[in-house]
Amino acid sequence: MLVFPRILHIRRPLPGPLPRRSLRGSVATPKKKPKIQASEIEVDNRTLDGVLRELMERNKENAVGIASLVAQAKAHEERTARCEELVTIALQTIAAVTKDLRALAQRTDDRLRALESPTAAE
Repeated sequence: MLVFPRILHIRRPLPGPLPRRSLRGSVATPKKKPKIQASEIEVDNRTLDGVLRELMERNKENAVGIASLVAQAKAHEERTARCEELVTIALQTIAAVTKDLRALAQRTDDRLRALESPTAAE
């Protein structure tokens, strides 16, 4: 929490009214800033113009690299979608085989019970 000191008394006199200026006969024109050319500015023994060109080249190289990565990502995405389809098919196959094995086990149990029952022994 910020604590601000309380001002009990101002010891400086307040400034008087601002002087009035006459605007007649003079038009306020904005001061023109001098233009500096990029070739006049040096950055580590190179001109700013050269540095900007180098950055532009790096930007182009990065854009090519990014486009390559995007293409790879799309290829991986397609491959992943195909793998997901194959996994779904594999899971469905496993479920069908499991169902068939359970049915076979049930029939085997039924046959075994029929053979072991006392009425079958007669």
